[in-house]
Amino acid sequence: MAIGPRVRRPGPTDRGGGRMLSAHPSPGSGEPDDGPVLRPATPMTSIQQFESPDAAEAQLMADQRAAGPRPPEPARPEPRPDRDRPGGEQPGGEQPARGTARVRPAAPSGAEASGPAVADIQTTSGVPKVVIPAAVAAPADTGTTPAEAGEEHAGDAPEAPAEGESGTGDATDAAEIQDEPDPRPAAPAPDRPGDETDIQQVKSGKDDTVPQPESRPEVEVEAPAEREAHAEVEVEPVADPAGPEPDVEDTVVLRLPPAADDTVVLTLPAPPPQPEEAPPADREPDPAPRSPGEDTVVILTRAHDDTVVIPVVRTAATVAPPTEVVTAVIPVVPGRRDGQRTEAAPPPDPGRAPKPARARREPLDLGHAPAVLTISALGVLMVALAYAGGRVSTGNAPFAYWVGQVVVFTPVVVRLLSRRMAGVAESFLLVMGLALHQYLLKWMYSPDQFRFPDELQHWLATTIIVESGELFRPNPALPPAEHFPGLAELGAAAAEMTGLPVTAAGVVVAGIAHLVFVGVLFAVVLRASNSPAVAGVACATYATALHYLFFNSMFLYQTAALPFFMLTIWAVRRWRAEGGRTFVALAGVSMALTTVSHHVTALALVATLLLLAVAELVVDQPRRWSALVMPGAAAVVVAAWILLVATDVVGYLEEPVEQVRRTVAQLVSGESDAASASAPVSVGQLVVQGAGLLGLLVLALAVTRDMVHRRDRDWWRWAAVAGGLVFFAGNGVRFLGQNGPEIAGRLSTFTYVPISILAAIGLVRGVQLIPARDADGHRWRAAAPAIDVIVPGGWNLYSRVAAGSAMITLLMIGARAGGWPPIASILPGPYLAGGYERSVDAYGVASADWQRQTLGPGNRVGGDATSVSLASTYGRQDPVREVGPLYYADTWGLDQDDLAQRLHVQYLVVDRRLSTQLPESGAYFESDPRSGQITSPLTVGQLGKFDTLAGVDRLYDNGTVRIYRTGVQ
Repeated sequence: MAIGPRVRRPGPTDRGGGRMLSAHPSPGSGEPDDGPVLRPATPMTSIQQFESPDAAEAQLMADQRAAGPRPPEPARPEPRPDRDRPGGEQPGGEQPARGTARVRPAAPSGAEASGPAVADIQTTSGVPKVVIPAAVAAPADTGTTPAEAGEEHAGDAPEAPAEGESGTGDATDAAEIQDEPDPRPAAPAPDRPGDETDIQQVKSGKDDTVPQPESRPEVEVEAPAEREAHAEVEVEPVADPAGPEPDVEDTVVLRLPPAADDTVVLTLPAPPPQPEEAPPADREPDPAPRSPGEDTVVILTRAHDDTVVIPVVRTAATVAPPTEVVTAVIPVVPGRRDGQRTEAAPPPDPGRAPKPARARREPLDLGHAPAVLTISALGVLMVALAYAGGRVSTGNAPFAYWVGQVVVFTPVVVRLLSRRMAGVAESFLLVMGLALHQYLLKWMYSPDQFRFPDELQHWLATTIIVESGELFRPNPALPPAEHFPGLAELGAAAAEMTGLPVTAAGVVVAGIAHLVFVGVLFAVVLRASNSPAVAGVACATYATALHYLFFNSMFLYQTAALPFFMLTIWAVRRWRAEGGRTFVALAGVSMALTTVSHHVTALALVATLLLLAVAELVVDQPRRWSALVMPGAAAVVVAAWILLVATDVVGYLEEPVEQVRRTVAQLVSGESDAASASAPVSVGQLVVQGAGLLGLLVLALAVTRDMVHRRDRDWWRWAAVAGGLVFFAGNGVRFLGQNGPEIAGRLSTFTYVPISILAAIGLVRGVQLIPARDADGHRWRAAAPAIDVIVPGGWNLYSRVAAGSAMITLLMIGARAGGWPPIASILPGPYLAGGYERSVDAYGVASADWQRQTLGPGNRVGGDATSVSLASTYGRQDPVREVGPLYYADTWGLDQDDLAQRLHVQYLVVDRRLSTQLPESGAYFESDPRSGQITSPLTVGQLGKFDTLAGVDRLYDNGTVRIYRTGVQ
């Protein structure tokens, strides 16, 4: 088809990367015909995305068609597949149903003129059938046939774009009109007003051209029944007899803005006459002249800026399918759950060699855990050497101890914080390896015997069960332990089945219980976070608790109760998430075992279950009141055991609680006494512990802010936030009275779990500590990133690993300095007065053995804290702990005699070394009236006055420890 002068391709100055040629109707009669008018192209819409106009537009279009002349039906072109957009997808928004337009060839020469239209167009308008009369433009009176005009001007047509190229520089597309010669003559379509076109809807997503058989020269278009009108553009070429020889394709870009009347007739006037050139000898002449109406193209407009390539078929020919499929790779831009986009990762540097792909990890891939734990084991060796140096008072033993602690701990933390962990297996192995190494540090402190007073008390309970074969036997060293025989029963069973001594069996039982507790803690956090890194970092952070290294892994009844405590939490978590009687039964059994093992742990279990239930009821919607079943059952079991069996526990726990209450009241009133004074703490220790706690507070606040901004609905995380608040409140208890540090340390055993989870989430998930400013310049009101999506990478990852490892290591150092054993007794060594483990030596043990063998069990024996502990365990005596005034008195008088009578003290143990050292713990005696106020050791006269008293006999003397009989019956 001849469409006038040469049409240039879009240039770089046009919109979307090029300027486009647009043609509009030629001037009316009487006006000069200067050829096509150039103007900036307006958005054109695609035939492949037509949607039916409304009723008003349809009526207007129908009236305009009825008023105009009815030229003959032109041959309908066959649209080529849209190569500019892979897959036929349109940018932005939900895509309507789309398909492929198909054009059947015009009828061959001699076909019946009264037949249907000569083109079959299938659109993707997504509407049912409707009959639409075909519109044909009137031929221009140029005196030249269209075929001749096409031959004259075809030489000026631009070259067709290469396959896969677009006519524009961006999303602004081009329309191509392609003419292909055909040797067969095409019969002109008759001008019949009753011509109808059927539009057939085709499913979306297929962008191929389907050729139709040539034996059907009719136009079949299926459209919806409610289809009212088509928006049309009629292009009527004006032939130029002097034009050049036609090319295969002539391309024009048409862009039409949406209007009320979507039908526009575009006439392309002929260019100025050109000198006629003779056609080449080998060129075949046009088989038959063509009517201008056959070059009319119908374009269905749409409000979107869509581009379609429209080929114009010169003769009856089948449009060939596309020879090339252009595939576009659309990158997935990471986003956030709140709908805001994050920056896409920058493209890789082409100058750098690509990193080799990581091999797929197996479920039991241990990664670098064996190598990391080997380095950690070297730290265990260094601490062992430090312990050996401490026993012989080597000067550099403390330095080796601290370096060894860092080597044991920090490599594991660094690996847990890295992103290239193999998975659950590696994280679990690192956590369990760290727990084992730290338990070895505790065991190597005193490998031959129990020295801590509480361990000695439970050693006695286990020994009594082994000797008697009965439970609930009286324990004079720790009376409440009689009704909580869980640990003693486990130790006795291990000793009986293995033949090990009670001490060795106790070490094994305590170690297994400690490892099981850490393993179940890992499982609980893994279940709640679904992240092995978070679970591993949480366990490593928990290892920095004040009492983790020693107190929570000693042979104590709390150590035996902690695994059942955590197992109950895990079973309740599984029951709330999945249901099932198995988890209910497991929770019930674990609850009962916790109750019969330790009173404080049982009470903590009730509080924890209640906290979880309240968090679920507040956060979860709709509320499930069954969440109260487990805390209610735990409260019933614990209350029944304490009120019906372990009735002495109330009095046992009443004393420290009353002391804290009394201290708080004195602080409010401004009064003070010796009992309200807490042990002094060095400035360096306070700085280290304060820096670690500040880091935990910053992480907890950052995670809480993140959860508030995201409106987090995970009730486990909100329960952790509430538990973190309890942790920070409990740390203030350490400054309340003599027993404040011990109470705060024991509370941290339970409250350190939630704060460790929050710290792990903040470190692993990359929660923003200081958020960036939003579009409005607000920093603290900016939307938080998704907690389960954003993971730090690159330099951000390295800085977080370094900062997180430093913070957790600092917490570990503060816990070792302020936890147990006290800083002065952190290394084993010679005797220290009031040094707990450091006060137990061969002299004291020998005197206790003599009491059991000579005096027999059950005698009332008083002395300093270490002497009473040894007498009540190794000596099987009844301890008297309130004898401090008898030792502080310079002379024995009536007051001392009256106190001895009231306490029924039968024997007094005097360690002469008390006159040479100040007490490391700040007190010589349990319930010491001068605790925290001792400025000088006991004098030799105060300890030797018992030799001058009438009626007092010295029964034992090993040169260091003496035993006196007071004569009190």
